[in-house]
Amino acid sequence: MNIPNFTKEHADQILAHINVPAIRARKFKVVVDMINASACVMDPYLFEQLEVELIPLNNIPNGKFAHRPEPLQKNLEEIMKIAKEIKADVGFVHDPDADRLVIINEFGEVISEEYSTAFGVEIVLSKNPGKPIAINLSTSQMSADIAKKYGSECFRTKVGEPNVVDAIVAHNAVVGGEGGGGIIYPAVNLARDSFTGLALVLEFLAERNLTVSQVVAYLPKYFMKKESWPIKENSNLNEMYEKLKIHFKGTKVDEQDGLRLEWPDGSWFHLRPSNTEPIIKLFGEAKTENEINALFNETKLTLNL
Repeated sequence: MNIPNFTKEHADQILAHINVPAIRARKFKVVVDMINASACVMDPYLFEQLEVELIPLNNIPNGKFAHRPEPLQKNLEEIMKIAKEIKADVGFVHDPDADRLVIINEFGEVISEEYSTAFGVEIVLSKNPGKPIAINLSTSQMSADIAKKYGSECFRTKVGEPNVVDAIVAHNAVVGGEGGGGIIYPAVNLARDSFTGLALVLEFLAERNLTVSQVVAYLPKYFMKKESWPIKENSNLNEMYEKLKIHFKGTKVDEQDGLRLEWPDGSWFHLRPSNTEPIIKLFGEAKTENEINALFNETKLTLNL
């Protein structure tokens, strides 16, 4: 009886859809925080096949998280310190169920989790110009700008992985994802997948002979802001949306999931109730930090928040 090795099968599926020779030739030194969870099972085999020098952190698959599991900068001091000390080419951080990916640059600095999807969109569309992509309404404008550069249509969906997957299938999109570090590459599978994400990042760096910081400088530049507040008992979200549409008239309006307003320069904000908590979330971006701060202040003033 043949016992299936799902770990190997999934890794081999990833390897079949990326430029393995280019990655091997680059001789990367990579540090990876596996948080003692799912990534411990696949990373060793995947990096061995890529002939990458792997420095594993928290690589015992016992489910005892080595730090707070949310892959945010404040929780990642260990890998930042080690990546800088050993002069790693790049660092990766998985979340516990290995669907979100955070990237550490060659200076040991965490870059925004929004870049994980943008890296994937850039490398996939560069080989599939004109093919659609799908991202949710709260994902960075970077991916939409990249799609425009390659003559591709960007479909925006309600927040939630199933919604993005549905759009990928419906529009035959070649790549997609969510801004929290969740890349979806349908050539491999229809799910957010940090293993596929890191493989695409390595392919990008190898094929173009760039560092992480050089890629960040190359991609579209936005400043993102995220805030949330408890929903008050007397809150009427529809009234809030109408106030904002009136105040910011002339913007591009999307109401499929709360309210998203977008300006011609790529600035936007998305106001919506959480799917899991009694809070309302406000996400947004602009070309400068001052602009996004001003936009948030104007929005909250309009809503008397």
